[in-house]
Amino acid sequence: MADITANELTRYAKDIFKRMGYRINRVNNIPVRRRKGTIEKGWSDLQGYTKEGIYVACEIKKNGDTFSKEQVERLHDVKNCGGKAYICIEDNNEPLLIEFGEFIPTQ
Repeated sequence: MADITANELTRYAKDIFKRMGYRINRVNNIPVRRRKGTIEKGWSDLQGYTKEGIYVACEIKKNGDTFSKEQVERLHDVKNCGGKAYICIEDNNEPLLIEFGEFIPTQ
């Protein structure tokens, strides 16, 4: 059985967040041609908010991906500032959305 792709994890997380009432967006910071990425290191793959103004950030990690120091710091910062931080991973070939804090990533 093949691992779940990052795109499949992203679609899964976006669907869950939309059902939770978040307005969510995929943030892509991959350099294209001569244009460098424009976002500071550590900003999450998915970002959004509710109509009440609650911010959400989610890191997407397929099997074998690791967390950078900046990503872990950013997720801690989101929580400390009153937002919601999540990680979307694969568990037994199924997507899993975990609130940051229940799962502490290793670097």
